[in-house]
Amino acid sequence: MEVQQEYGDRVAFVGVPGLASVSEMETFIDQQDVDGFDHLIDDGELWQRFGVFEQRTYVFINDDGSMRIGTYGQLEADVQGLIDS
Repeated sequence: MEVQQEYGDRVAFVGVPGLASVSEMETFIDQQDVDGFDHLIDDGELWQRFGVFEQRTYVFINDDGSMRIGTYGQLEADVQGLIDS
């Protein structure tokens, strides 16, 4: 993932591939070419805790514990905005 390659030295990226079997999650990670960072297996607990309702959602957790939820299409702009602020 390009945004992880560019900002990975300043931002920790962790994937939560979805609500599927482990083998389906592994297939998703391989097919989407997002194996360059850690992924967590989730049974729905993480999605629920962070208010995620669809696959193309991301959650930023700042050093102070505050969170911001966004949509995948604007990931790079949002990461840059958070780094600049």
